[in-house]
Amino acid sequence: MPETTVSVTESTTTNPDGDDYHRKQYRTTIPKDLAEFFDMVRETTLEWSIGGASNKLEITIHDNGEE
Repeated sequence: MPETTVSVTESTTTNPDGDDYHRKQYRTTIPKDLAEFFDMVRETTLEWSIGGASNKLEITIHDNGEE
């Protein structure tokens, strides 16, 4: 099974009132063979949830494209 990595981007923005807003975003990709197997398109959404076991992640694929 292919593996992917997670990249992290952090930024700080100063609001008009002078307060700093800290933001952290995480990004990963879906391996091409999985995307093709599940016929993913631009409208596809992924629902992420924590599984029953330690270090288990469950992903539910929602096909939001027009039928």
